[in-house]
Amino acid sequence: MFCTVERLAQIMNNLAPEDWAEPWDNVGLLLGNINSKVQRLMVVLDITPEVVEEAIKKEVDMIISHHPLIFNPMKRIVYDDVEGRLILDLVSNNIAVYCAHTNLDVANGGVDDSLAKALELKDVKNLIQEDPLQSKPGFGRWGKLETPLKILDFAYYVADILKSPRVEIIGMKNGKKDKLIKTVALCGGSGSSFLKNAQRVGADIFITGEIKYHDALMADWLGIDVMTVGHFYSEIPGVEELIKRLQKAVDSLQYKVEIFESKAQRSPYSRILID
Repeated sequence: MFCTVERLAQIMNNLAPEDWAEPWDNVGLLLGNINSKVQRLMVVLDITPEVVEEAIKKEVDMIISHHPLIFNPMKRIVYDDVEGRLILDLVSNNIAVYCAHTNLDVANGGVDDSLAKALELKDVKNLIQEDPLQSKPGFGRWGKLETPLKILDFAYYVADILKSPRVEIIGMKNGKKDKLIKTVALCGGSGSSFLKNAQRVGADIFITGEIKYHDALMADWLGIDVMTVGHFYSEIPGVEELIKRLQKAVDSLQYKVEIFESKAQRSPYSRILID
């Protein structure tokens, strides 16, 4: 039995309801024919020229991405423009695009849950509690390490798990190198809005992908220890977990769909070591 773009969009909506996305976000089916057949599905964090080239070579029928392909309103779609070129290449190769962004961030089993799972946190709870009468979870998670680690050992632990080439700690003042990390709060991507929430739950450290300079200053002033691991590396566990969940869902429905992660996707940042 073959699967369609529409059916996969329905499965995604069950995993991360589109109405859970923030009002400013752009999620759902952004490109494609709902009746098109899907046999090969690629899951990515971002849709880049390299990812589109890979998708064409691998004869992909559909891409599910975390970050929206189309975010701001477009007045024209032309090949001379990089976004236009991506869209035209996707359309001409009949590749549908579905995006799940902030709705996947907050969803159970989504980006933040996947990051907590990767770090093997125990007794995980929501960092931001939405209306308890609604089923929508909030942004961020917090939990406990099974064995406390000194802050520098914890930094190496996180970098190793996430394969991040660089972590930065904000608030690393004198005497902090022996601080034990037991309670960890986190938010994938850009989580500076939730610094004070991490402080309220008594987190020893708050992990996120990136924060702005002035937010870093505020964290330092407030005595909130923050670890940034890179936007890409904080969210890639969510992609890996989504592939497993999608494959389980389509297999249970007896659809024959090959689901895989892009080999071409990467962080846009490159690390240069200077002696």
